[in-house]
Amino acid sequence: MFNKLRTHFILINLITTSIILASAFSTVYLVAKNTSEARRPIDVNINLNESGITTEFQPANDATDPQSAYVRKIVEERILADRELSLRSLLITLIVTGLAVEIIVAVFSYYFADQAIKPVKEAYESQKIFIANASHEIKTPVAAIKANLEAADLSDENHWIKNIELEADKIETLNLALLRLAKTDIMQEAIVTEDVDLERLVKAVTNSFSSRLEQKGINLKTDSDFKKGQKTIKINRADFKEIFEILFDNAIKYCKKSIEIKISPHSLLIKNDGATIPKEKLPRIFDRFYQVDKSSNGSGLGLAIAMSLAKHNNWNIEAKSENKITSFELKF
Repeated sequence: MFNKLRTHFILINLITTSIILASAFSTVYLVAKNTSEARRPIDVNINLNESGITTEFQPANDATDPQSAYVRKIVEERILADRELSLRSLLITLIVTGLAVEIIVAVFSYYFADQAIKPVKEAYESQKIFIANASHEIKTPVAAIKANLEAADLSDENHWIKNIELEADKIETLNLALLRLAKTDIMQEAIVTEDVDLERLVKAVTNSFSSRLEQKGINLKTDSDFKKGQKTIKINRADFKEIFEILFDNAIKYCKKSIEIKISPHSLLIKNDGATIPKEKLPRIFDRFYQVDKSSNGSGLGLAIAMSLAKHNNWNIEAKSENKITSFELKF
């Protein structure tokens, strides 16, 4: 994230400098060119004698002196060639100067970009540590509350107790999501890949959601685009499974009638019908705590965790939504 921020900072500086230099240098070159073209050769008489060429600052009479006219023509051509050479030299000098300035700006921008984002980076790192520590601290009392509720003799139906259990479950779910997000933020371990049968893994995950699919009456269609004889690919199994579970859970939550899953050696595509996500909100769905539907259950962290895991593995997730069809594609 901070590398991208630094890159944007450098690009903005370089683009701004390029526009200013291009405008200034173009003006200098055009003024020099127009001035050169507007300047007429000196109107002189050119005489050729035994001692060489002599000039007189008088109007030339080329018609009565062919030899003088010939020499005059050569001199004028030489002057024009020198002007063209000077303009070309000026253009090369401006280009070289501009490139040198751009390199200097890039070097200084890199340094100052690091200095500019340093406080933001430190604040972000502190926030990650705080979330991780807070999640660990919250985990213990929530577990204790749930354990005490289960151990208490509450045989009679009590809606107050049910409310406590429900809210405790919500806190536990949110806390687990925060803890998982904090772990993905500080993940630095090497990516471990193994041979994975994606068809079997996807089937196992969808089977675990079968009760929810039946409850909502959702029609699930799964398609595979593997070549004949190809069953496995090398991939981070744990991260792929977690991303798939998040995307599939999200599809079920907002689905109306049908979900389509398509897997290939390089991608996973999940489509569901239902409401269309507005175009202005689509770029923000991977932001933390962002929810398109504020009234829906959830913490708004699922897609953020999925994107964080994807980036850790150098994968990418793309989202599209139009004509009441929403799709998420994981490319790996």
